[in-house]
Amino acid sequence: MKLYKTIGLIGFLAVVLLPMSCKESFLEQKNTQGITEDALFKKPADGIALVTGIYDTFHDVDFTLKALWYQANFLSQDFKNFGADTFFETYEVPTGFDALNIFWSRAYQGVARANSAIPIIENMKTNKVISDSLANRLTGETLFLRGVFYYYLASNFGGVPLELQTVTDDGRHPRNTQDEVFTAVAADMKAAADLLPWRQDLAAADIGRATKGAALAYLGDAQMWLKKYAEAAATYEQLTSKYQLEDKFVNIHEFNNQNGKESIFEIQYIAGSDMTWGHANDSHWLATFGMPEEVSQFGYSFADKRLYDSFEAGDTRKLSTVLGPGDVHPSPAIRISDYPLVKQNYPGMNTLGTVAKPWKGSDGLRSGYYGAKTWRDPAATGNSGNPAYIFSGQNLILMRYGQVLLSKAEALFKSGNAAGSLAIINGQIRKRAGLGAAAGTDVMKILLEEYRHELAGEFSLWFLLRRSGEQANYVKERYAIAVPPGKDLMPIPQKQIATNEKLVQNPGY
Repeated sequence: MKLYKTIGLIGFLAVVLLPMSCKESFLEQKNTQGITEDALFKKPADGIALVTGIYDTFHDVDFTLKALWYQANFLSQDFKNFGADTFFETYEVPTGFDALNIFWSRAYQGVARANSAIPIIENMKTNKVISDSLANRLTGETLFLRGVFYYYLASNFGGVPLELQTVTDDGRHPRNTQDEVFTAVAADMKAAADLLPWRQDLAAADIGRATKGAALAYLGDAQMWLKKYAEAAATYEQLTSKYQLEDKFVNIHEFNNQNGKESIFEIQYIAGSDMTWGHANDSHWLATFGMPEEVSQFGYSFADKRLYDSFEAGDTRKLSTVLGPGDVHPSPAIRISDYPLVKQNYPGMNTLGTVAKPWKGSDGLRSGYYGAKTWRDPAATGNSGNPAYIFSGQNLILMRYGQVLLSKAEALFKSGNAAGSLAIINGQIRKRAGLGAAAGTDVMKILLEEYRHELAGEFSLWFLLRRSGEQANYVKERYAIAVPPGKDLMPIPQKQIATNEKLVQNPGY
């Protein structure tokens, strides 16, 4: 297993100190080509840039799309893949699927960067290069980011090797257990929460950096994985006065509402730029990847009609999550009639096809239903228009308050407080969706439906289902598909096993 232990100081700085063309001010960097090692880490900006380089680990097209979004959505069966990656429908994901290797390699690259940064920040603090308060904040951000990488590694693969300091040997280490990994995540998040400020206390230039609230949200999630439900509920409670639900569900993912009041942690990107393949590390493909072929010439991901039909009448989350034939896009920033291909082939049409002639692609193999949450950048046209705008610069939300509230509801239910759980579900989540109290008395069944209708098309649904232990029932009841034993986890990438004989493959692969 290659853990990037050989990342040299100069090579690391080439990543973190060179210009990254990023939108958010905390990601803007100065060109320091020609810098010598003796001159490194001599001023506060160097320490800030060092930690900024850890955030940059997220800036990879396949990491955000195929490593995170694919698993979160294709495994639930609510979304399907058009193309070569249809194996998610049978849970027979090949061990050689390169996206998994990208996931593993990129995440451990982030871990290595974090492990390298911690002693450097401490030395800068000791040498009075940076203040104690800045050192604490940067250390908190570093611990948070390391915890985030391990959180998603364990959510996808189960147990993985824990590296909590700079690797000095050959890097070939066995897997820790899933519980051991989430215990380490919890420790990192608790330490980070003690060092980080609340979002309300960040300077405007630092919006988007890790905060105390973000660390507490992931701490609560790690405690949920460890079945420490009462502790998780208490952790989530600390966020109550610091975050709010958006008044309207559609506003959560709006292009003009990035880093909104409900957002807890989101990947920051460049905005408003005509991206090309050469700049893919500064943007993502999620927006146009899932837009209809009739709009973008892509349509590589599409929704299952059963997701569309599962929403209750009047649920305002429906069209903000998934669009069907004849629907108008709910975002005021998006006019379907304005896209070049629509103007050319369907002049005057401002709906997602029609009921009589749904947009299923030129070969008719899509469902005619498409996700709306990542389709919010009004400039993104896919491989159409002049110039084509394939990649989007809209931020991607990994954690938000709506998810925290549902996790808190599950934590309360599993610690014996069903009434408190339903109070959150009915009084906050469903109320915002324009719905009354949920029918029935099976709280866990109600929770699963709320997870689905609140979070489908984002970055967490399958992981939350797996955490609940209800993932197999979820798929069987909604799609009549049996999840093969062990296949709710992703296989350890074959390339990693080939280079590290101590790694043992997940059962069933």
